[in-house]
Amino acid sequence: MVKKVNILGYGMMILGVVLLLAACTRHEQETVSPTLASTPTADVALTEAALPPIPDPTLAMPPVSITAVPTSTALPPSPTMEIAAAATETAVPPTEASPIVYTPVPLPTPAGIYSWTLRVPILMYHYISHPPEDADIYRTDLSVTPENFRQQMAYLAENGYTPIDLYQLSAAITAKTELPEKPVVLTFDDGYLDNYENAFPILQEFSFIGTFFVITNLVDQGAAGYANWEQLEEMAAAGMRIESHTKDHPDLSEKDREGVIFQVLGAQETIAAHIGYMPRYLCYPGGRYTEETMQVLADLDLWGAVTTQGGTWHGFTDRYEWSRQRMRYDTTLEQFILFVDPDGTAGGKSLTE
Repeated sequence: MVKKVNILGYGMMILGVVLLLAACTRHEQETVSPTLASTPTADVALTEAALPPIPDPTLAMPPVSITAVPTSTALPPSPTMEIAAAATETAVPPTEASPIVYTPVPLPTPAGIYSWTLRVPILMYHYISHPPEDADIYRTDLSVTPENFRQQMAYLAENGYTPIDLYQLSAAITAKTELPEKPVVLTFDDGYLDNYENAFPILQEFSFIGTFFVITNLVDQGAAGYANWEQLEEMAAAGMRIESHTKDHPDLSEKDREGVIFQVLGAQETIAAHIGYMPRYLCYPGGRYTEETMQVLADLDLWGAVTTQGGTWHGFTDRYEWSRQRMRYDTTLEQFILFVDPDGTAGGKSLTE
């Protein structure tokens, strides 16, 4: 009897445990399931939809518009050549001290597919003084007395000639500007002191512009008989052009590429440091050069070079071989007139395609 009661008791206990577990399970399902069912899956989709789309960087960029910049704008001084100009290609020397007013033009590319070959005499002077009594034939031949020089300038003024600089010549050759009716270029080689003492005042008297090619190392050293930087700066401020005759006046035809660069670029940088603009023209020492020399000038972005060869026609393709008319001690006024305009065609032009 006792054994039956125990068995029955155990059975009741087991049944109770089973019922209790079943009740717990049912309660858990009623509590957890609604929580899972109520989780809003739409919340994720809503959040994603609310984010703005990531823009395609390629599509978002505006189209590039390229506008060509004209090359005929007046200088800057370099600046840019811009050098230029600062010593930049675009810097222009001050002109307050002189009545001369001119606006250099950046170069050197022809406008369109053509350029002009122009008839413009470029006169070549050296000393503007009386040669000393002990002067040799070379010193004498390179001299023009102040009296003769003034007579020559008076003839130009009285007969409607207008002295211009090489920047204006280049601009006209490349069809960017027009020249006056009877143009002429006045150049002076070596940078002698008498250029400052004698030529400069006479040029100012007639409101003429001159181009002076200086040997920079001689100026740096204060060599006797040569203008100094203070004097050259005064001339530049008055409107004169100070250009390069190299550092030491060597024979460039005997220099390799590095030697030409040293002489030409070195002189340019020295002049720019004193004058305030990068000079763009060279006078060949002794008139000597080679094809390789001219290539270096092109690589250095020089705009032109003058020789000692005679002639009056100048174009773009021969810009590193522009000819000049040499003025000598015994040049008479009649000869001067023939040098300037032998047949009345100064200022003439020929189209070059």
